[in-house]
Amino acid sequence: MLKTLSKIGLLVSALAVGTVWLVVLRLKDVPVPLLAAYGLLLAGLVVGLLWPSVLGRRATRRRVLAFLGVPVGLGTLGLYLAVVYYFTDLPVLLALAAAGCLAWAAASVLRGRRAAAGRGGRQSRRAFLAGGAGLTLAVLSGLSVDRVDRQRREVLARGEQERQAAVRAAGARRRIADDIVRVFPIHTGDTIVTYGQFYGGLDGWEGVNGYLRTLVDKTQIAVPVYAYLIDHPRHGLMLVDTGVNWEQAHDHDGYYDHNHMVSRLLTQRDEYRMTPGQDLRVHLARLGYDAKEITTVFLTHVHDDHAGGLRYLPQATVVLDRRDWDHGVLYPYSFDLVKSNLSFPSFGSGAFGAFPDSQDHFGDGSLILLPTPGHSPGHMCVLLHLDTGSVLFVGDTLYTLPHLAVEQVRQTTLGGADTIHQIEAARRIQNLLASDPGTVPLFAHDNTRYQFDLVTSAFANGVPGEAGLLELRTHMQTALTPDWRLQAGHTPRFVPPASGTGVGRVEFR
Repeated sequence: MLKTLSKIGLLVSALAVGTVWLVVLRLKDVPVPLLAAYGLLLAGLVVGLLWPSVLGRRATRRRVLAFLGVPVGLGTLGLYLAVVYYFTDLPVLLALAAAGCLAWAAASVLRGRRAAAGRGGRQSRRAFLAGGAGLTLAVLSGLSVDRVDRQRREVLARGEQERQAAVRAAGARRRIADDIVRVFPIHTGDTIVTYGQFYGGLDGWEGVNGYLRTLVDKTQIAVPVYAYLIDHPRHGLMLVDTGVNWEQAHDHDGYYDHNHMVSRLLTQRDEYRMTPGQDLRVHLARLGYDAKEITTVFLTHVHDDHAGGLRYLPQATVVLDRRDWDHGVLYPYSFDLVKSNLSFPSFGSGAFGAFPDSQDHFGDGSLILLPTPGHSPGHMCVLLHLDTGSVLFVGDTLYTLPHLAVEQVRQTTLGGADTIHQIEAARRIQNLLASDPGTVPLFAHDNTRYQFDLVTSAFANGVPGEAGLLELRTHMQTALTPDWRLQAGHTPRFVPPASGTGVGRVEFR
């Protein structure tokens, strides 16, 4: 009985590990038919090793290993090399192969001592060949370390060359020094997400189910990733969020290999796209600024598409809600250079409109931090007063302008109390916008005309003026009714890619 229970425990454990591996492969875009065939072979191997008789009277563990173990092993290696392998893995793979050969050699030596004279000679030859192969592979593993380092430096040097070329391209502007508050939208590339993750919060994309669907669903769209530069005459240069960085987009596996492959396994290799001109440092340089001049970063939350650019800002003070630092989903490498420069607001400035808590960051009413938990434990929004109105940096509380119609359009939410908090935060944002016609929202991922045409145009010189803010508010009224319902022509709909595979698009009807 104990033996049977042990086997059942091994079966459950092996199938759980196998399921995780299959999810990882699906996340890496391995086709479903191939995954199904591979999964059946994997399950058959596990069952056959535990209960060989299930596969037939003549089945033995040796035969199971020969007929199922070999194809599963080769398939696993092939899938790993095809969709997971990164060149920095080479020394480790060679070292593992060397260890395997040396272990085989040691086993052959032990078998040779126990075998008869004739068979002992064969075992000795096997031990010699396996040992030689192991030593050779061990040497190659050591030599490959230097080659891997060189290749890594070449990858980074290529990115630096592209960045410098983008900085020197025609069209750069000079910095304007005056007493006016300026805001510049900075498009730091695009992220590839599932349509349901972005727009399916009312269609079952919630909680654990939503997360799992995000991993395996391939109905994908590209959405922008925005940071915002603030040039303030009294408080200096600041950023709201930092977007993604060059390595995340162009050396993804290298960037996400700093926690022993965990992040690399659980992220998509092509999840970010960025042209050289979209690099945060290039944007700043072409606006007449230097990344080293940034004194403060207001981080709406710790997710990596908002925190990646922190790698370029080691001198900046990073202001974020402590709840997000303590409990949010963050990738430590993105924060590695600023973790000693963190500042956590107390939200002790009292109520601000519909918000029960707020933080007057500078003490002069110029910039207000508003807690909006839900999307993450300590998500916050930032309200900045301009000379002619105000802008509200929404972060990921709401992805786009249509998401203000929270009962019609909703992104995936975490479920339970987090969903309730996020909806409450959205209601408070609605209340703030309704009570102050001079305030306009600025989003981190808006993929509508509001962002691409109107915000880009209004803030082209950093100063929207009354006319620019009025145009944005007028567009809001054409997209949303006073009770926050969508007007005709603004309901999102997924349009599949023409080829049947790849990234689709969103149209609004």
